[in-house]
Amino acid sequence: MNKKELERLPVRNIEVTEVKIYPFDTTGIGGNVKAVASIKLNDILEIKDIKIVYSNNGYFIQMPSKKTRTGEFVPVVNPLNKNLYLHIRRKILDAYKCAMRKYDEKVNSGT
Repeated sequence: MNKKELERLPVRNIEVTEVKIYPFDTTGIGGNVKAVASIKLNDILEIKDIKIVYSNNGYFIQMPSKKTRTGEFVPVVNPLNKNLYLHIRRKILDAYKCAMRKYDEKVNSGT
């Protein structure tokens, strides 16, 4: 089993059971956010406002954060288990790539 296959497996019985992708490309205004995602874990916990970001090293996710009075951004949700983070990231990026493929097919077919 390769690393990407392992990233799709649940971690400690916690699994991403639903992913919603909201395209939100900010490259036109100098940003690097490509979309925002919401996920459900085991259909009992929802996490919203996970950003899908593109950098020179490829795509990554940024967990929700809030701005403090000093202007610093502090994570609101932070997976403490690396494998859980990898599982969440893989599920979100797979869903994002699928959504973008469908969008490209729709644009290229002219419908």
